[in-house]
Amino acid sequence: MVSQQLIDYLREKTKGKLLMSPEQLSEEIGIPPKQQSKLRKENRFPIPFKNIGRLVYYSIYDVANFLLNGETTPTKEVPEEAPAPQITVKKKPTKSTAPVQDLSHIFMLRAFAKSLEERATAMLNLAENLNNYANKKEMSDRFETKFPSKNESIQKNDGKI
Repeated sequence: MVSQQLIDYLREKTKGKLLMSPEQLSEEIGIPPKQQSKLRKENRFPIPFKNIGRLVYYSIYDVANFLLNGETTPTKEVPEEAPAPQITVKKKPTKSTAPVQDLSHIFMLRAFAKSLEERATAMLNLAENLNNYANKKEMSDRFETKFPSKNESIQKNDGKI
């Protein structure tokens, strides 16, 4: 139900098309088109895209799946009813009567959670390394106590043999 509402919303946003431009996606997730391009080139952009000539488009189904679940399963193909994308001249955005729902916070929360997870993993690795060091140091100290070096033995006996 919610996913169908989101797909309907995205379809309305794209004026009935099943493909969304980077500019339109930017309004939904808060990542500017130039940043999207950079992330796509680095293979780090989480939403699958389609190149049609020099233009880039996103399936509204992939966008909806990402916004709802934070993951994507690329669509195999665009359904048959999809019209061919048309090249349009950019116009100044007009205020529509329907309120625009800002979903960028979902993307930002997921990025923040991933960052926290990476930091937590690094902290766990550091804790493990410190525990290993402490255990090795303790073993080394016990070994030195049990088997002192020749120089320490001579010093303890005040030079007596």
